[in-house]
Amino acid sequence: MALSFFTACYMQHTAQANQFRCQQPAQELGTGGRPEYLLRELKQAFVGKAGKIHGNFSRDLSEAPLKPWLQELQEEKMSFKSLSDKLWQHFETSLAGSSVDLDAHILVFIESLAECDFLHLYLLDHKEGLYLDSDIQLGDSLYLDVSKIIAGCKINITDALINDEEIQSDSPIAMLRPRGDKELSDFFCEVMGMGDPLDTKADTASFLDAVEEFTRDMDEDKAALCRNEVVDYCIAQDKLGETVIFEELSSALAESKAIEDDSSFSDFVADYQSQRDIAKTEELIPDRSKLRQFLRISGRSEQLSMSFNAECLGDSIVYDPSADSLTIKAIPSALKMRLMDHLSKPD
Repeated sequence: MALSFFTACYMQHTAQANQFRCQQPAQELGTGGRPEYLLRELKQAFVGKAGKIHGNFSRDLSEAPLKPWLQELQEEKMSFKSLSDKLWQHFETSLAGSSVDLDAHILVFIESLAECDFLHLYLLDHKEGLYLDSDIQLGDSLYLDVSKIIAGCKINITDALINDEEIQSDSPIAMLRPRGDKELSDFFCEVMGMGDPLDTKADTASFLDAVEEFTRDMDEDKAALCRNEVVDYCIAQDKLGETVIFEELSSALAESKAIEDDSSFSDFVADYQSQRDIAKTEELIPDRSKLRQFLRISGRSEQLSMSFNAECLGDSIVYDPSADSLTIKAIPSALKMRLMDHLSKPD
């Protein structure tokens, strides 16, 4: 990792009073040592978060001023200090008159790797803690709560600045939106200039339909192995922050003996897309919830919660749509014991 630039500020906006505060560092923060360690910790936490959205800058540059600023930074027509000043001003302008409450530290990193440059932006809060000082006395402390990122954004600058539609990426931006606050979530997407995100749920559902079709003619054990290997691989890639490359997945399935030919799965997916007029793609940004639903069927109400392996349906668990009922033929032993214990108690 080569950290090129790093800055931070404390930003507070109170909507009711329409008050804004932005506290910036009195001097440059540097890039070695602690900032590198901090970025490493934040990247690891960011990658592990589920529910990120992916996309590109809005085509309307008036809605995405960060893109031309990054272009000027790459062309050395703008300093990082100027970019960060413009970014803080953009936050202030977007917050002015809005109903969004914000109270966070905002950290911005520019990372240069072998082939690409990345911008990382995180909203963090402080967390209170205790420590023992040199006299073994308890003292209060504050530290950045890296494990609970309020919001985050990773931009592949190199890919985002490609204007050739034939080769440009449709997902150079990965964004973790604030949870439980729709106004803040919408504001964060807006201030970062992100356009319409990819529908990763629909893409994953379409991919899993192809997996289902691919395993349809396999024997039961082989099909179950293949489906499980596909899901495990995709979830592992998502946890690493990587896309699923179909050729690499196909090779992994061959190594695990789920399939015999290391290109048969990727070839099947390509044919599947062509036959159903699905936009051809060689990779997938997986949706973790859809992947888990592929192997397990679950649901709950106020009085009932149920989850079971999808392979049980039609075998040990039978659903009758006309009666809207489920029949469980092989009750788990622990559940059976609880039922017998409950029935043995007097009313």
